Amino acid sequence: MARRDRPYDFKRAWNYVLWLLARKAYTSEELRRKLERKKVTPADLARILERLGEYRFIDDSAYAERYVRGRKAHKGPLALKSELRLRGVPEADIETALDPLDEGTQLEAATALLRKHVWRFTKDDPRKDRARAFAFLSRRGFPSGVAVEALQQADIGGQRHDGEAETPDPA
Repeated sequence: MARRDRPYDFKRAWNYVLWLLARKAYTSEELRRKLERKKVTPADLARILERLGEYRFIDDSAYAERYVRGRKAHKGPLALKSELRLRGVPEADIETALDPLDEGTQLEAATALLRKHVWRFTKDDPRKDRARAFAFLSRRGFPSGVAVEALQQADIGGQRHDGEAETPDPA
């Protein structure tokens, strides 16, 4: 049997995990999945994850906070929550990491995104522009209330901040 087909023993699995963590941060669940694919025994897997926690090489709450801080300008809380769940972060850590994202912060990020991508929404039909921009923000994980307010602030689809449609100058 070739070496790559054999299950990883403790030493080989430990070195593999250290190599992974030297390249990027992982959650404990992501590391668990990677080690399971390498056929590490459950006892060794538990021992490795416990040791990583003792050495503070993995910390899911710190990972979630860094993840949110790094992506909050481009994604809304709904998308961030979903992505953290996929990475195996516990629900309590997700909620703690998302706490600093108040509605004002989300509104700033959504408005900035719309202004950055305004070329996508400046077509002929203002109603379609607004719908396109709203869908864009929804896909990015922003709540509908924040998206509507951002549309008004970014003036997408000929809407003024007071909600009245813009009329052309008669002069």
